Amino acid sequence: MTINEQLINDLGEAITNGKPWVAYNVQDGNELHPNSIRVFASALEAERYCEENNNAFDFAEQVFNFDNYIYMQAVTLKASLALEKQLTNPVAIDTSAIARQMAEQSLYLPAGKSIDDLEASFLQGLVFPVIWQRLVDPLKEIAEYHVIAHQHNGGMIYEIGHSRRALESFSSLREARTFMDSAVLFNELAGKEADYLIVGRFHGQQLELDVEGYAVPHSGLTLVTAHHNYENGHDYYELHSLSEKAVISQYFFLGLKDEKIVLYNDKLEPTGIDQPQQPFYTKHLINNYLPFKNSSIMNEQSFDYVKNQLFYLGFGEEVAKPLREKMEQNLTEFTVPHTRKFGQDETNSILHFSKGDQLDKDMTFFNRADITLKQPGKEDLTQTFFFGKEHNYTLQERYNMMDGRAAYREQPKMAPVEENGEVKMKPTGETYYAWRGLDFKNADQYGNFNPKVMFWNHQKEVGKYPIKGIEENYDKQRLIAKLEKGNKVDVILLRDGHETQVKLVANPRMARLDFYDSNGQSLIVRKVEKQAVDQTQKVEMTPQEVQKAAIVRAAEQKPDQSQQPGTPTQGQQNGQAQEQPQKESVKQEAAAEQRQEQTQRRRQGARL
Repeated sequence: MTINEQLINDLGEAITNGKPWVAYNVQDGNELHPNSIRVFASALEAERYCEENNNAFDFAEQVFNFDNYIYMQAVTLKASLALEKQLTNPVAIDTSAIARQMAEQSLYLPAGKSIDDLEASFLQGLVFPVIWQRLVDPLKEIAEYHVIAHQHNGGMIYEIGHSRRALESFSSLREARTFMDSAVLFNELAGKEADYLIVGRFHGQQLELDVEGYAVPHSGLTLVTAHHNYENGHDYYELHSLSEKAVISQYFFLGLKDEKIVLYNDKLEPTGIDQPQQPFYTKHLINNYLPFKNSSIMNEQSFDYVKNQLFYLGFGEEVAKPLREKMEQNLTEFTVPHTRKFGQDETNSILHFSKGDQLDKDMTFFNRADITLKQPGKEDLTQTFFFGKEHNYTLQERYNMMDGRAAYREQPKMAPVEENGEVKMKPTGETYYAWRGLDFKNADQYGNFNPKVMFWNHQKEVGKYPIKGIEENYDKQRLIAKLEKGNKVDVILLRDGHETQVKLVANPRMARLDFYDSNGQSLIVRKVEKQAVDQTQKVEMTPQEVQKAAIVRAAEQKPDQSQQPGTPTQGQQNGQAQEQPQKESVKQEAAAEQRQEQTQRRRQGARL
């Protein structure tokens, strides 16, 4: 047998022999070997194996390893290697009914998981981890109190090696606390670096501790800890109080049978909430199929790339689910439908996908979309648009083009290149900006309208109309950005002293802006003649430049202080009569200049 066949055979035997869980090191990549996998009878054993081997310390090399062990159902790994799926649920799953059943039994999904994840597992015939939670009264629930000593054998390398032991048991928390305080004191005097915990054991349960000495939730409750501090003794922490109710959580696996949820323990045996349950965690659990070489399971990186590409192109998040289903089938080519509303209009698209030429990389690419525009009272219009790695137009922009408008974008410069005896247009690596729409007077042999590229200084044109709210450059650029997508933009026109709400559209074909009223009727809007302004007002000044100019002007207007105050000279007295009219004239000019400066400052302040 090949290695792959041997792995499948070994996994089948493990399932038959009551070992439904398998763990392996994903650092090994996709090349698995029969000697590299471990099988287990319970999820608890598999979880502990992963915990002990991940980032363990190699005493021989004196370094941490970087292994990454995960565990999963053996049937899932077997199906991944065998290029097949498990028997799926033939009946549609009612997720709302499942959610109600879970709520009735106080069952919750783990953090970061959604009802969609649960549905996907059920459709694939898998079980899903859930958490059972209940409120308990510690004072009534706890049977006895244990003092636990916990020590790290690695010393300063804190997480190397764990040892724990139960020192004494008491019938009250006060007695346990007195004993722990004395142990801590002796610990500090003797220089023993150990932590201490007080845990309460529940009635009818056997106390179980994790590697740090904490009580496993279903068996008891950790009340107080005293952690050793290398600088100043021990730090005390009260985790739970006997007077306050505590939340107890425990993991189960959830399955679906005859539209009813079924609970399983970590050995995948049917169980119930009221039955004894071995505690386990799902930190290293993988609950889906894995992508292997030559496998029918999709490449997750490829899925994420295409999903994000479609989202940013405007096809939304709802396309991700059918995309995943198609990619999991390992098809060379496939399509996904998509529908989106634009007011009363609607686009129905068929998205085309295909595998890349490098089959060993298992990459899927989004190639083109056949978009059909449906508008009330009009015949349907269909156009095929191709998509590449960059310079792609969004669905909104494609809709605008099909509705007769154009979009302004950076575009690749193309040049004819001969390949295999054929001349094809290829990008040169250079780009340019232009308006792009559809030429509805010319179509190719497939019925697709040819692209129409147009050049027009639309930014200069916008400032020629009495549009309210674009006095500042920031607001003007926001309006221009919407027009560049080909959108119909709501603006307010100032006409004869009145404000009118209209639609504004860029029309690069006619090198103009078009205005429409609320009924879609075209409006004639005259351009505004701008008043001439002096050179200083034409230049946009920075705040720093405004400050410096104001200081210079103030210095120029300040009188000369070099002359000491006193009786004016004879020359001054003789000249006063002649200078008086001149001073009056200067004062008038200064006042006019000051008013002009204040007006300019207000304008500059508004711009800032």
